[in-house]
Parts: sequence; structure tokens; C-alpha cells
Amino acid sequence: MLARLGAPEDLDAQGFLYEPKMDGTRAICYVNTGLRFVNRRDHEIGERYPEFSFRDRIRAASCVLDGEIVVYDGHGNPSFSLLQKREQSRTSMAGLLSSQHPATYVVFDMLEFEGRDITPLPLEERKDMLGAILGKHERLQLIVTTVHGRRLWSIVEERKLEGVMAKRTDSPYEPGKRSSSWLKIKALKTVDCIIVGFTSERRTISALALGVYFGNELRYVGRVGTGFTLGFLEKLRPVLDGMVIEEPMAKGLPDHPITWVRPELVAEIEYLQLTRDRHLRAPSFVRMRTDKDPLECTSETLEL
Repeated sequence: MLARLGAPEDLDAQGFLYEPKMDGTRAICYVNTGLRFVNRRDHEIGERYPEFSFRDRIRAASCVLDGEIVVYDGHGNPSFSLLQKREQSRTSMAGLLSSQHPATYVVFDMLEFEGRDITPLPLEERKDMLGAILGKHERLQLIVTTVHGRRLWSIVEERKLEGVMAKRTDSPYEPGKRSSSWLKIKALKTVDCIIVGFTSERRTISALALGVYFGNELRYVGRVGTGFTLGFLEKLRPVLDGMVIEEPMAKGLPDHPITWVRPELVAEIEYLQLTRDRHLRAPSFVRMRTDKDPLECTSETLEL
């Protein structure tokens, strides 16, 4: 289940629960005799996290959980850069990195319980069931939930976290749907864009050309040339060189020359606002999103 974009005024809405938006990797956990973790691209990722040894703390013979894998920094805030060190490492390094940068599975929903599909149940009821089966473990957490949206927002702003999730208390779980029952209220304007090309006037990569889907049409929404490190660009350039195509696959293209690539990689971009021609104003690169499918990069996630 995916969220639609919300706004700060939604923090005062009636009939909603509020949770901090966790900066990590979304993962479904299938609980049977053991634990199996699958990310949004349907890849099994459990081998990366040997510290997830909390099967005996889940009081159910079988269930399916929904949550976020996060790595906390020294201030107790989720750090995506630390998580990336876990995700991009070889499996042989998992044991060492689990002690250096231990991850935590933060659970916020449950889809099945003892073989029963509970997605039609109201969120509030699913939350009660979830709270009843999760025991204590340093690598397993139940997400903080409150009815006080504004109070949570003030904490999020103070700690410079991503934002707040607002969820209707009576809503079912809608697998695969981007639903208005879940709202993502972001402290910063960010959007996941598809890399459709690049330029290289002054360095190995001067800027990345970006696109998102407007309906079924992939459209160019501008270029980003800041927020990178030189080391990152040197690693990305050979990847993009292997993806070059002659004809662009995006519409609404600029006049200046761009080397076009297959629209397969996703990057998170921070920006000030959208221009009238629906381009990103003052964009800055944040990170790559290997957990996102390019088809999820839609105009619905853009803020004006």
C-alpha cells in the first residue's frame, strides 16, 4: 500500500493516526518458522541483516508484517546514508557491518495473521493485533503512533526528519494501491525521478536529466547538477555509459544536447517548487533509490 501526497493542514484532520515517516527501506516480512524479508522490487534482502534474530519475539505461528528497515545515527535519527552502506555491501560483509551499523525493523502494519487475510480490517484493529504479538528486541520496533499530528510534526521539524504519515483509522490495507487513506506529509519537498540522460560539459557528469510519468507518458522535468560528490559521479558514469540510447524515451525535451539513457535508475531529488512548465526549480540530488521501481515515479508525487 502506498501513500498519496498530503499537506500540513492534514495534520489537523479527524479520524487519522500519525506516524513519523521513516527514512529507510520498505520491506514486507513473512513470518513462519523463520523470517523472510522482501523489498518493494520483490527482492529477498534478509541475508543483509543477520542481526534480525527476533523470530522468537513474534507471538504468532505465521503472519505477514509491513515495515521499514532503518539504521539509526548517533542522535537516534534514521540515516539513509548508513543504511546504504548495508545495502550496497557484499553479503560476506553483512556480519561485520551488522555490528558497526546495526539495522532495526520498524513495523507499522500487518497483512496476515495465522493464515488469515486481515487487510479488510480497519487500520486501528490491525494495529491492536500487531501490538499484541510483538515482543521486545533491540532490532525490532513497533512504530510510534499518535492522534496528535501537530505535536508530532513539531518533533519531526526539530529533529530534521523526513515528515509525517497520516493514516485513516478506519481504512483497510489496499495492496499495490496509492490510496488517499494514507497521506505523506513531507517536511521537505522531495520527489523520486527517473534518470533519463546526462550532460558532461565540465566534469564526468555535469548534470542528470530527470523525468517522471504523467499518466502513461514519461516527461522531462529538468536537470540536477548539485548535491553530488566527485566519487559518486565517477562510479555512476560507467553505469550510465552502459545504458546509452540514441533516441530519448521522454517527452518535452530541452534544446541543449543531452546523452540519453534507458529510464531504469531512480534518484531522489530535493527542490524548491515546480515552474509553470512543470520543471523542478532549484533541484538538488539527495540519493539513489535502488528500492524504487521507475513506474512509481509519477506526477502525483510532485508538489507545486
